[in-house]
Amino acid sequence: MARWSRMKRESDRTAEPDASSSGPKPNEGEAGDLNQATAATPPADSPATATFDLATLPPLQSITAGTDIRSFLASTVPVELTRAALRRAWVTDPAIRDFIGIAENQWDFNDPTAMPGFGPLRTEDVPGLAGLGETEPACPGAAKDPAAAEVDEIDHARAAEYSLLAALLSHSPDADMIEQLARLGGDATQLGTAHAALGSAAASINPERIEREYFDLFVGLGRGELFPYASYYLTGYLHGRPLARIREALKQIGVKKNEQQSEPEDHVAVLFEVMAGLAGGRIIAPDGTDRSIFENHLRPWAGRFFSDLEHAESATFYKSVGSLGRIFMEIETEAFSLST
Repeated sequence: MARWSRMKRESDRTAEPDASSSGPKPNEGEAGDLNQATAATPPADSPATATFDLATLPPLQSITAGTDIRSFLASTVPVELTRAALRRAWVTDPAIRDFIGIAENQWDFNDPTAMPGFGPLRTEDVPGLAGLGETEPACPGAAKDPAAAEVDEIDHARAAEYSLLAALLSHSPDADMIEQLARLGGDATQLGTAHAALGSAAASINPERIEREYFDLFVGLGRGELFPYASYYLTGYLHGRPLARIREALKQIGVKKNEQQSEPEDHVAVLFEVMAGLAGGRIIAPDGTDRSIFENHLRPWAGRFFSDLEHAESATFYKSVGSLGRIFMEIETEAFSLST
């Protein structure tokens, strides 16, 4: 104990000169505040203590969408001024100021024409309705000679069938197109009978009723009764792996989607428009490409979709479209199987 007391007195004598040179020693109650103040106050030569000069900044009212406001982001600028500059830059930029996010009740679902990409299909919209752009063939074996792209009568008929179904499944037809459909006739074959039924259905219903029917089937209040997408029928989800495989297949034949087309490439109308282009010679590709597209991307699910359309509760006119599509898919499946 005596040794400990002696060492303590020596330690106190050693610390006295330092205490006298640094001024009065604070009591224990003030120590915490002093430490906090010291930590918060940078050294005198620190850059953070640089003097803030308001004259070096442009006036807030002069800030536009293209103004460089990095000078307002310096650490010496008061936070309120930085925020005011950012707010001014944002409100003067129409892309930020006028942006409207997705809202639950943003569209008037009682008026199909109020929504981009919907509304009645006009006759002049039918060509290229799927919005696909054609590029140079991406495959080395693709035909470039127009003579090599000659199409026989059967392929012309196939192209017309695909185009008709693509048109009816991408938009509701307008009055002119319905009038043309009403003149459809048919023979005694299954396909001919389906054509005649489609013509009769078109003649017995007004365009407004068909437009509403299309809306209920494929758009709906929140969702339509049917989802005409390969991804949905093959996986139960939208934008799945089937869509990625279709995009890769179209890329290989030099076909790309038009940016104005809102539907993904696995929509049945888009795939039917591709098949129409291949069968009709508008899309130049190696022999057998139409069969590959059909076998890999249509046959596994398109028949089920048309059967669902044929029996949909909301369908009247589109029941005949479902019957025509189902029969045509059966014919295509049989024809490709016989060509092996």
